[in-house]
Amino acid sequence: MNHLYFNAFDVTPNYREIMKNFTILRMRRRGEHRLSYRVIGDFLDALPDPFQGVLQSACFMWENEAFLLFRTSDLPKSGYLGRLTETGQSFDCLIAPVQPQQIKRKHKLFQLFLNAAPNSDRHRYRYHNVTGRLFITSADRDFVNKADQSRIAMEVEVKPDFTIQLHTRTFTSLNRHEDLSRDKYCRPSEKERKKLWSEEQFLFDPATDRFKRYNKVLDGDIPLKDRYVNRRPKCARLIKGKKKKNRINFFSLNPKKYGTTKIALFNELYFEAFLPKFRNYFDVQQVCRPETAVESVQFEKSAADCTDVLRNMPVRLINNTIDAKAEQQFKAALREHFGLSARSTRHADPGAINFVMNNDIEHYQRHKEDKDRYAQFKATPECATQQFTRQEFKGAGNSQAFIAKLVTELHLKYDIARSQMTVFDWGRLQASGTWSFVLKEEEDQQEPVFHFLSIHPDGQMKFSSLTRDLFTEGFHSKLTAIFDKHPRGGQSIEGVILDDGGNLNVIQQTGRRAFPNLEGIHKEIMAGIEIEGVEVPAGDVKSFTAQYLNTNGSETALPDLQQYLAGIQTGQTVALTELKRCIRGKSPVKSDYAKAFHRAFGYWLKHPFKSKEATDRYSKALVDLHTYEEDGALYYWANTRMKETKGQFPNGNVVRTLKPVNNSRLLSDFLLETLAVNFVRINAPTVLPFPFKLLREYAQMAEKPDSSTLPDLSQISFD
Repeated sequence: MNHLYFNAFDVTPNYREIMKNFTILRMRRRGEHRLSYRVIGDFLDALPDPFQGVLQSACFMWENEAFLLFRTSDLPKSGYLGRLTETGQSFDCLIAPVQPQQIKRKHKLFQLFLNAAPNSDRHRYRYHNVTGRLFITSADRDFVNKADQSRIAMEVEVKPDFTIQLHTRTFTSLNRHEDLSRDKYCRPSEKERKKLWSEEQFLFDPATDRFKRYNKVLDGDIPLKDRYVNRRPKCARLIKGKKKKNRINFFSLNPKKYGTTKIALFNELYFEAFLPKFRNYFDVQQVCRPETAVESVQFEKSAADCTDVLRNMPVRLINNTIDAKAEQQFKAALREHFGLSARSTRHADPGAINFVMNNDIEHYQRHKEDKDRYAQFKATPECATQQFTRQEFKGAGNSQAFIAKLVTELHLKYDIARSQMTVFDWGRLQASGTWSFVLKEEEDQQEPVFHFLSIHPDGQMKFSSLTRDLFTEGFHSKLTAIFDKHPRGGQSIEGVILDDGGNLNVIQQTGRRAFPNLEGIHKEIMAGIEIEGVEVPAGDVKSFTAQYLNTNGSETALPDLQQYLAGIQTGQTVALTELKRCIRGKSPVKSDYAKAFHRAFGYWLKHPFKSKEATDRYSKALVDLHTYEEDGALYYWANTRMKETKGQFPNGNVVRTLKPVNNSRLLSDFLLETLAVNFVRINAPTVLPFPFKLLREYAQMAEKPDSSTLPDLSQISFD
């Protein structure tokens, strides 16, 4: 039976074995002083020789408390605690041993040992030092900036519910200290400059592609180009060409790209470094659910279906560039792909859908004489405009997908401007009354804004954006109070839904993400992928091939392979890359031969994930839309790039939950209807019901909170 896997783990520590072989010390800073990695580093440097280099890892509990892990055999047999305590006092720290079962936050114990995984002998390198954080980096070109200005690494973080979070971290060279010491407005900032030099620094050795923690006393005067900080510049530098984001892709089914993904990095850490060393101290199992316990929905809709209604609407094109050829090409693409005839104009028409073509920001930065008219043609609740750049259009090559995205975005804005839903047949939900949706928008040091949308049975919509001082009815406060009930002020609550029967549901992100089967990927599939430079005895291959062809009754089914093997002497060796070349193609016999070869020799001659069976077995959770109910809530997640992945998964799928409030009914049927739509994402479902997409568009179109149009919720009882 196939299973769907998550980034959560069932972890059972073996306390007896841990106590037998390891010593864990609790280090706590007195008073209100903060315990930093620098304090721990200075503390270790001040210890006498027997304690130098024996720290396995560190893990911070609070800002003034951390755990230190030592192998008991590395410590002096007696008197070590007194020396540690005495040295700790000089740093205003209390040092005391702690039993592993006394650590209340069990995930910290797991993180402590995960941080202690040994450095790999392969090209990937892990470093923990005393920062309490676990980074994995690589010498691959995907991890290194061409100008040596930055490098990226993956941080492995264990959450309280034993979910594993894999973050991309950017390490920027101090050569760019001018960029790093600027504020978000790109202005030089003394505050940022001081903060920069107080942060943790790392040394990078280009010869070995490895990091180590920077220590001024030990390392002396090191050039800025070899020193890095875990920090990204706040302002963007003007770069020619396409900007590449600092990101490590989540997962890839392509063996050539798999090795530089987050899943590959974590798999190597876990299976090749952690388990061989700590297998006896932890029992770790990846959380999964059987496929039969999960409802899966395949998404097969076309991206052009929702544009039929636009063909009867007037279309305008405002060209703010001097490129007349691009203007004609865009008009032709609209006619060819969607049957829309656009008329060129200089002004936006509130009664039409308006496309606006501008130049990109780099053009206006280089040509100061040209005026950027983006703000002039910004969409408003009264006039629907969709802006794009000439460079984007040319870069997309007049592709239908690019035009489709513009058309669907503009269609949503047109519905908002007319306050009437045409992008979706709301009547098919058979609603007898008003449905309402609420979003909370909160920025630093600003009063939160609540965005309301009410949809009537005939598809008529009413929008409003309110701050708390504009609330005029009691139900406003009661509805928005749900956001405040969350311990973090509602940050993880992504939306509130109120149906026509008074049933109240909230949508929240969970800490879970859809993962592939890590053990299956690492041991059964990815083992044997690397065949460059691998050779096997020719006699064994000849014998295996002859036996395979005789058994399957197809003695002439592999002519290229048989001809190649005939020219090889039995005592020679055969390169696997040559065998792979001989069985190129999609015929079933070649695929079966590759599978049989893997069983016999342990190497793959064909891409193993081209089989749907293998994909379903190991990574089914990464495709399609999935839901399951548990404890009265509906858990769901979706691949939002379903038709574009081609085996590439830039991000993991976040698992969200739909929960009823108090005694409300779970609105699971409504959720699926509003996720499987084709106008939020191209050929893929959305992760939030599409009315929230309308709300977010309205929030960008509206300039400020307005109470002139309030949602009509007075008939709802919140008691």
